[in-house]
Amino acid sequence: MTNRYLLALDGGATKTTMTIRTTEGRELFSATSTSSNYQTVGTEHVQHVLTGLLRSAAAHLPKLHIDVAVFAVSGVDTNQDKKIIAEIIEESTARSPFTFGQILLENDAEATVKGLGENNVSLLISGTGALCYSVIDHNTFRTGGWGHRIGDEGSGYWIGKHIAKAIFRAADGRNEKTALTELVLNGHNVTSTDELYNFIYSSDYTNTRLAELSAYLQKAVDQQDTVAQKIAQRAAKELVLLVTTALKNAGYQSETHTLFLNGGVLKNNCYVRDAIIKSLNETHPNLSIHLCEEKPLEAIFKRGINELQRIQLN
Repeated sequence: MTNRYLLALDGGATKTTMTIRTTEGRELFSATSTSSNYQTVGTEHVQHVLTGLLRSAAAHLPKLHIDVAVFAVSGVDTNQDKKIIAEIIEESTARSPFTFGQILLENDAEATVKGLGENNVSLLISGTGALCYSVIDHNTFRTGGWGHRIGDEGSGYWIGKHIAKAIFRAADGRNEKTALTELVLNGHNVTSTDELYNFIYSSDYTNTRLAELSAYLQKAVDQQDTVAQKIAQRAAKELVLLVTTALKNAGYQSETHTLFLNGGVLKNNCYVRDAIIKSLNETHPNLSIHLCEEKPLEAIFKRGINELQRIQLN
């Protein structure tokens, strides 16, 4: 597989990273831009991001033939989403001096789980959003990831919203006081819930920034705050449900199966993570559960390697 080239793109809600490498893994180009989730930033912005990254690569590299390009993009949840992003990719690649063989377009989490293992593997992600993918018998099953308006239970956004609600309910006297209030006020450099309210409802306050409130959850749990503990317990329960439902839909029985955990909530909130592991160990004892140490882009690159090998075998 010498003299062959792969492109891997990890397009998230916050940033987009693209790399071009040889099949042996030698990096020829790598760059990072802003979000490529069109549901968040719009199609024109996504077009600008993808075209810009390819142009930057072209400025540093000769005219290569990319054997496999994996575009792993968040927000690709339905056939309509896929159609919209596929048109953007087609236009962006057409403007590039590179030629392309196989182009794969998948949800970023789907491409990641397929790169982590070709079969009998699951990936639970809780970052700004939350979803789970399971691959069993080479069939892929997904639960969650329906966005902040109707879903993403257990995600950073979901946790952040519940933290904000708890703070303002406590300010009203509708529920008990919580250590989250002082933690969030100090973190936002404000002195009152009125100021915090104005800050949250300011025009530049995004869903991503609300999700960032989840960073205070573990700190409050460490202070034995019961409100924070309840939020963490609910988050863990919702995330466990994502996993068990995906496995059920995939026809999982009791065989050995690897589950990877990824995303800021799972990496930074040990209370939530430990609760998930404890619950799943009790109900699914043959699951091998690991915190994902590998960056998603590396798994997406491996997804491209696997696809190239499949092409060569056929």
